[in-house]
Amino acid sequence: MRRLLVLISSLLFSSLGLYAQEHPKYELFGGYSLLHNDGANANGWEVSGAYNFNRWIGVKADIRGHYRSESNEFLRFSAHHHFFTIGPQYSWRTKHATLFGHTLFGLAREDVYERVFFPRPPGFPTVFESGTNSFATIIGGGGDWNLGK
Repeated sequence: MRRLLVLISSLLFSSLGLYAQEHPKYELFGGYSLLHNDGANANGWEVSGAYNFNRWIGVKADIRGHYRSESNEFLRFSAHHHFFTIGPQYSWRTKHATLFGHTLFGLAREDVYERVFFPRPPGFPTVFESGTNSFATIIGGGGDWNLGK
């Protein structure tokens, strides 16, 4: 009987602690992303996760990829952009909404493939491929509306 009382008491007190939690410990996001670069659009995806230390500050990791291709009778072109970033996220939480801002740093990778279909002089390649890495910075923010509360 005593074990049952201890079990029920611990369940009640642990649920009170969960009810008093004012912010999520973890946040996950996945969705569509559009990259507008030098007048060209690239469609893509984004996945991110955040760990919140308290209700105001956390750390966020973000991975995204964007893809663009064009072709005509003379040229086939494709470009792939990938970003791997991490950094602090600051949140302002109310009962019905959360506003957040983040500054993320990391790696950007661009792979470009180009093939030409018109006659070239001997010794000139018809296929060009390149890949470059660079430092990435993402500064942004947004808002979440809590519909369930």
